[in-house]
Amino acid sequence: MIRSVLCSLRDFSTLPPLLQAAWLAFAIGLCMALLHLWVFNVVDYGLEGANVESLSGKVLYADRGGMLIEDADSGEYTRLKVVRGITYLRSGHDPLRGQTLHFTYLRDVVLSCTLDGEELCIAQCANAVECLDSRREREAPQGMWVVAFGTSLVCLGLHALRRRKSASGSGIF
Repeated sequence: MIRSVLCSLRDFSTLPPLLQAAWLAFAIGLCMALLHLWVFNVVDYGLEGANVESLSGKVLYADRGGMLIEDADSGEYTRLKVVRGITYLRSGHDPLRGQTLHFTYLRDVVLSCTLDGEELCIAQCANAVECLDSRREREAPQGMWVVAFGTSLVCLGLHALRRRKSASGSGIF
């Protein structure tokens, strides 16, 4: 897609292949940099301003993505999500079914869960700000934009070297 947009630019298809690669890498790097900025500045994952809450209840259903909990006091059902980077689930989800656990959570994301004092879910962060930072780091394109810009610079450098060699070889003698 990016290459077709660049090909539609005036005279792009007439550029040497290394310059085309440099422009393509630059465009990819620019897209990744914009995505990186968007993830770090706009996306809040629903954690902004959340407070840590606690709940004790029976696990009715559990899978890799979350659990359905029946509150021990009120009998209400609560769906809690297990999110990588925020919670580490130490045991599989099957042994949790039917157990009464004590949970700490942010909005609908599990931080930790314990069964008789034994931690089954381990919190990877302590509050909304830490969890938000952790989640943003996991979702951001780690270094992709640096690689793309680096590729662009290497292609430009190779193109300049190639032109310099061909210019020095075309002398009179």
